[in-house]
Amino acid sequence: MTTPETKIETTSESPAPAPKAPLWTPERLLWGLGVLGLLIGGYGLYLHFTEGLRVTALGSFVPWGLGVAMYVYFVWLEVGTVLLFTVLVYVLKWNTLLPGMARMVYLAALAFLTMALIMIGMDLGHPFRFWHVLAYPQWNSLITWMFWLHVVYMALLLIKLFLEWRPVPARWAWLGTWLSYLGLPLGIALIVVVGGVFGVVIGRPAWQGSALPIYFLLSAMVAGAGLLTFEFVWFWPQRQGTDYVTTARRLGNLLLGLLIVALISTILIGTTILYPGVPAQATALQLTLFGPYWWVFWIFFGVFGVLVPIIALITQSQNARRIGLAAGLVVLTFIAVPLNIVIPPQLVIEVVEKGLVTAYTGPGLLPTYFPTWSEWLLALFALSLGFLIFMFGYHILQLRPQAKVTEGQ
Repeated sequence: MTTPETKIETTSESPAPAPKAPLWTPERLLWGLGVLGLLIGGYGLYLHFTEGLRVTALGSFVPWGLGVAMYVYFVWLEVGTVLLFTVLVYVLKWNTLLPGMARMVYLAALAFLTMALIMIGMDLGHPFRFWHVLAYPQWNSLITWMFWLHVVYMALLLIKLFLEWRPVPARWAWLGTWLSYLGLPLGIALIVVVGGVFGVVIGRPAWQGSALPIYFLLSAMVAGAGLLTFEFVWFWPQRQGTDYVTTARRLGNLLLGLLIVALISTILIGTTILYPGVPAQATALQLTLFGPYWWVFWIFFGVFGVLVPIIALITQSQNARRIGLAAGLVVLTFIAVPLNIVIPPQLVIEVVEKGLVTAYTGPGLLPTYFPTWSEWLLALFALSLGFLIFMFGYHILQLRPQAKVTEGQ
């Protein structure tokens, strides 16, 4: 019996080409936006270097503006987040998921510190003279203390970030813990000193008093709670499970409590200022509430920064995404607080000292203020640089949250 031979042909096929990676991934888009913002904002930096404060709307009557307000805002976010993280993890022992956020907390704090120093350095007019404070410190000046606290705090953040980035031998494990405890008095001192810089200005009665440093500390805790909650909800690697939702809700409840305390404090301070009716103080608050930029307080901050987050956080059907959105609104709108603290108390000069304003005229003798394009561009440069620092640490150095439980970090 014969069987037909079956001819088997083998063909060598080349492997299918790998699919091309898309040109614009979300990560590349973020890098591109950061670089674009840095280039556009760089023009504002160039103007500040070549023209000084002449390209700003600042003058003799209003010497502090957008730069100082954003500096205060960045310091609140930077120090407030680290303070709150340290208290929750090291003091209150929230040893569930929160200790895994250490890398990102210190990375974001370093980025905000960079932004803060750019804004205040350029606002001083001669940023390259900063070494004078190191070489010739005047310890009776709060600005000297503010500068030195920034230097020490930056060193602490860099060491803590390095310890989180690279594992250290067991015999050096105590260093990270003690540095965290050391950061508590340093951070509190920095916030209080920044508030004290305003509180001791004799020519601005609306700033004067001992309440402002405490209010700065409370504001820093609110901003820090918002940023820490936002970071955890949106950047935690495993955004599901009971532990994740429980931690998000605890952070949301903490943010809600701090928001309510801050709101009550603001109402009490406001009524205390309005009741005696001291012109320089009451007029500043009236400008904040009913002046040309009333919407900054009532709409931008009051509605979107306080009312909407409180409603989102106080409802029973809390979920992590809603908590994260509420925290993001708090962080985004909290810039209104330092803007209202810094600018309106300087604009009252047109009301309470109108004779002085009308006695002399000149380019630097304007009793009004609105940031110029160069000031906005400088703010864009600072934001973009801080964002790129965060992107570099997050994507290149892999300074990301770690999904693991840490005991007694």
